[in-house]
Amino acid sequence: MNYIKVNFSLSNETEWKVDLFKDSLLQVGFDCFVDTDEGFEAYAPEPDFKQDIIQEIIKQSALENKENVKYNIDFIADQNWNYVWEQTSPCVNIRGLCLIRKSSQEKQNTLYDIIINPKQSFGTATHPTTYMIIEYLLSLDMNNKYVMDMGCGTGVLGILSKKMGAKYVEAIDIDSWAKENTEENAYDNNVVLNIKQGGAEVISNDKCFDIFIANINLNILKDNIPIYTKYINKGGSLILSGFYQEDIKELLDNVLILGYKLKTSLTKDNWALVVLEKQ
Repeated sequence: MNYIKVNFSLSNETEWKVDLFKDSLLQVGFDCFVDTDEGFEAYAPEPDFKQDIIQEIIKQSALENKENVKYNIDFIADQNWNYVWEQTSPCVNIRGLCLIRKSSQEKQNTLYDIIINPKQSFGTATHPTTYMIIEYLLSLDMNNKYVMDMGCGTGVLGILSKKMGAKYVEAIDIDSWAKENTEENAYDNNVVLNIKQGGAEVISNDKCFDIFIANINLNILKDNIPIYTKYINKGGSLILSGFYQEDIKELLDNVLILGYKLKTSLTKDNWALVVLEKQ
């Protein structure tokens, strides 16, 4: 598929405001981002690209220097996108315990070594939400646990859970590329996951989970947490991310009434992580 690349140059913008700007671009068809020294590159499939909406998104954004935002547009013919991301996505070492790397990158002296060859940019632990969840999982005893990775992306969270000793891991994503990529990455890491395409409707009816991870946007979480709750064991953990720090109260207002106790909340670059215990 042909792609359109838009190279944005931003001046002195805070990281969380740039993330909000990227989130707005995601809503109109952009699906991949690569940070640069001046800003970032945004990629959209050619059929989804609408040039006239870019100025409107800039105007409505939280960016402080909107008038100084510059961008140029390039057409990119169909190519091996996995190879492109392999060249641009860095490895991530989390607390010296877990390394997330591509197969072309060298191993390091970490307890967990995870190979992720992404079809897209999200899910390599470079994003704050993925990083926070991994950091939290590393503090848990995962032995013999049943784990759900909802919105699995590349499958990195489910793969780590399995390597940490989880007995059963289910990984679900709405996108076909995510299902395929999770299958590939699970194979490369020699772990077995139950991988499905879809949403909450495809959760295995005969399973209940000790750890239920959902790294999805706020509106989907609010709509689906009542469904997730049916599949979480009493005393089990619901780990939520994919939303901003300012959304924590709104999320908790929707979740605590369902019988959860707040265990902890974390933030990184204005992204949030909330961990709840089912009572």
